[in-house]
Amino acid sequence: MSSAAATLGRRTELFSQGQCGKTHKEARFPLFWQLTMGGQVGRMMWLVHYDVLIVGAGFAGAEAAYALANKGLRVGLLTTSLDSVYLPFTPIRAPFPAGSLLAEVGEDGLKGWILHSRAKYRLENHPRIHLLQLSVTRLLIEGQTVLGVESWEGPRKTAGRVVLAVGSFLAPKLYMGSVVEEAGRLSEAAYPDLYQHLQQLGFSFSSVQAEVPEQDGTPGYRVAYKVFAEGEWEPTSMRLTRLEGLYGVGLCVLGQGSYSQMASEGMRLASLL
Repeated sequence: MSSAAATLGRRTELFSQGQCGKTHKEARFPLFWQLTMGGQVGRMMWLVHYDVLIVGAGFAGAEAAYALANKGLRVGLLTTSLDSVYLPFTPIRAPFPAGSLLAEVGEDGLKGWILHSRAKYRLENHPRIHLLQLSVTRLLIEGQTVLGVESWEGPRKTAGRVVLAVGSFLAPKLYMGSVVEEAGRLSEAAYPDLYQHLQQLGFSFSSVQAEVPEQDGTPGYRVAYKVFAEGEWEPTSMRLTRLEGLYGVGLCVLGQGSYSQMASEGMRLASLL
């Protein structure tokens, strides 16, 4: 466990045991006191603390969550839509990474909704994974350490480490004929507030484009999106190095890749945390 996570856990312990008075808490832990709104309404929410929070439940994020949970860690897996968890837009192709969720639920040529339902069932029923629908808008930061996330819906979630697995959903533009929408995939919401927040923190980005072919009566489209620029992400540790406790995985750091590659990257991240 990192020093930041240990400190955070100790704060929770002190608060739950009532070992420090209001003045002491407010002076010693200003962000903690602010997040808990004076130690009243937010107290119960603060106690739901994760070992790892993962923003994005596509192939990379979901595989990381599944592997981490199987290691015994408590994982919060956040997605803008529960209907798009582990959902491919094109049929998946073998071979699949050994030991992966994809290998458990996938078959060569399997299409979207069947794979989605199989994977979502396993994620939702894992005792160490909390899969929930939240639109993350900001990182919670104290000094240079990430302590959790804020959401558009209101709830704040805390963890020892935070992973961004937001795929093609940072500042995306989706082009289908004459139609243009701000979506990383067809009719799926982006992370505009999170992207703006990351820019304010000093992160730089590069532009990437991808094509999705027509299939099963759905028109093809082109999507342009942002990925973390070279130098922001350290491939060996998978850290986003501007902040302590922050990691990146999947398309938002690689730009392109197959479903199997994203699954492998998720597993690789889990092996590092």
